[in-house]
Amino acid sequence: MNVFLLVGCGRGDSSSAKNTKRYSNAPKKKLSEAEKVKFITPTIYYIGDYSGVKSSQCSETTEISLRREKSDIVKMNLCNKAFNGCKMQGSCYIDIDGQKTMINYHKKLDDGKIQFMLVDRAHCKYGMGDSSDAKHSFSEMCLDPFYSVAADNSIYPLGTVIYIPTVAGTVLPDGSTHDGYFIVRDSGGNIDGNGRFDFFTGDFGLNASNPFLDLGLGGESNFDYQVVSDSDAQAVRAHRGFPLLK
Repeated sequence: MNVFLLVGCGRGDSSSAKNTKRYSNAPKKKLSEAEKVKFITPTIYYIGDYSGVKSSQCSETTEISLRREKSDIVKMNLCNKAFNGCKMQGSCYIDIDGQKTMINYHKKLDDGKIQFMLVDRAHCKYGMGDSSDAKHSFSEMCLDPFYSVAADNSIYPLGTVIYIPTVAGTVLPDGSTHDGYFIVRDSGGNIDGNGRFDFFTGDFGLNASNPFLDLGLGGESNFDYQVVSDSDAQAVRAHRGFPLLK
């Protein structure tokens, strides 16, 4: 669940420093309300990798609650760098007992602390999005790299399908070709209004290996888009295995 997504500042992961080109992740142009119906205002979010950041080696840490099973909740400390990154992206990798482990934002507790939960990667390999909104409720909602977006669910309910002609034909890191269709599987605290979409790119962050950055989906450009009619959207959802993965 992408609740604490921060936009307007550059974001990077451990591989960003290896590339000479620097990418930002903030909308560059503010659209009018009329333009927002026709054009997207994009940003990108991804799985942050903090598995190499050891809390024992940090000067400042933050305590979190970690839900491992329905009734198994433990407390642990994360380096502030890892905590802030996990909170911002919604899902991330951390080190637990020497193992690279994925955790996902779950909720904010009454005492103000953040609770994360372990991701069952047998069901949702790339983390979880929102499972309910005002119109729908699902037992699980899996994020789908390069094919799922976060949006304002009061305008674009979960399961809404959009088509972006500019993306169609883009070659993805696995060698497949994108068809231009995206499914709303998530929301975000700063993701609101018409045309505002945050594109999930899985393990590919703000570095040159992410094809969506070269397209301008990190906020560099605005593209026309269409909301797909429900009859056609059903076929897209079935093709992607919504609300799980194919």
